[in-house]
Amino acid sequence: MASFQIHAWKWKCCVRSVRYVSRQQSSGSCAHEEQLCRLFFFCIPPQPENISTRLAFLFCFSSSPTSLPFAAAHSIAQTAAATTMTEAEASETTKKKKQQQQQQQPQQHKCDGNGSNGSVAPEAPIEDVFDHTYREREGPKPASVIVWKNVLLMSVLHAGAAYGVFLVPSASPLTLLWSVLCFLISALGVTAGAHRLWSHRSYKASLPLRIFLGAANSMAFQNDIFEWARDHRVHHKYSETDADPHNAVRGFFFAHIGWLMVRKHPDVIEKGRKLELSDLLSDKVVMFQRKYYKPSVLLMCFFIPMSVPWYLWGESLWVAYFVPALLRYTLVLNATWLVNSAAHMWGNRPYDKTINPRENKFVTFSAIGEGYHNYHHTFPYDYATSEFGCKLNLTTCFIDSMCFLGLARDPKRVSKELVQARMQRTGDGSPRSG
Repeated sequence: MASFQIHAWKWKCCVRSVRYVSRQQSSGSCAHEEQLCRLFFFCIPPQPENISTRLAFLFCFSSSPTSLPFAAAHSIAQTAAATTMTEAEASETTKKKKQQQQQQQPQQHKCDGNGSNGSVAPEAPIEDVFDHTYREREGPKPASVIVWKNVLLMSVLHAGAAYGVFLVPSASPLTLLWSVLCFLISALGVTAGAHRLWSHRSYKASLPLRIFLGAANSMAFQNDIFEWARDHRVHHKYSETDADPHNAVRGFFFAHIGWLMVRKHPDVIEKGRKLELSDLLSDKVVMFQRKYYKPSVLLMCFFIPMSVPWYLWGESLWVAYFVPALLRYTLVLNATWLVNSAAHMWGNRPYDKTINPRENKFVTFSAIGEGYHNYHHTFPYDYATSEFGCKLNLTTCFIDSMCFLGLARDPKRVSKELVQARMQRTGDGSPRSG
């Protein structure tokens, strides 16, 4: 409102100035006409979208028989054009510098029925590219502080899941199908939701899809979206260092589950606080889920998986709790953890042999497409996390389907030329997983 009042005041001043110039012209005295013209001209807000308005003003005044002299208007028009070109050149220079600072630039496409079409403008980069300037602190490492509550909870959880395995033969076929469906939904909440959408912004999702993925993420119960995405960006930016939440250099057990049983390394906390997370903070779905995370987990992760088989086809609550709820939840957890552990230790590195993440087919299958990990860490912004589309990649199939239905758009993709060039430059020469 204040901005509107200021602009209204400017226009009143301009109108009075023009009236003054008209009186001076009629009396034959117009020594300050150019200054007045500049006053009027620069009262129009200098945003790029207003440049045409300012030039139109000059044209109208210079073409009128009673207007200010054409020379003054022409002088200002030349100044404005030069200023506009200078601003454009500066903007272009800034863009080039940003491109040079990035290791790769994604290709962004609008979705049509086939999943991709015309190009659109790329978004501002997020902090998911490895930071080569980071240096670990010198001296002895800080002692690990065990969180015994988490140790107890993880032990009880896996004991309950082991018992659920023995109950599988007694579960009805519908209950087993329901368990598979719950596995896929909760896995998509992590892979298509917290990972590819919110951590890497590799595609855009409509509000209904974001709500579904937020609910599915609560069914997965792996921390809320905000915390998951923040820690994952730290993992990419400081991979295999002390600032990596699940640093695979510390061994398989630590990278798989041990990192959840100890306090975070001080560098993980420090670097996480310094990340730019405004996109997450401004997402209402992310903030709503974070606010109501505990009740959403009770509802989505345990109550719904358990109550549906019991209510719809008469499954016992005992079996419904241990198979579709507890066993399914534990399997999703371990499938996700294998990406942090196995996919960082075993497999080939056809895209970048200088980093630890590997191509691991077993992880690809169990984590519905997240096992192309050497590719993913080389090109973290690619929505497919591999160059082979839907092959062993249910998450990519899901995103493509959402694009086809109009619920998702602008999936980012790496060009084949860039992939080939990177393989020749940094790959280990091994065959790709496709």
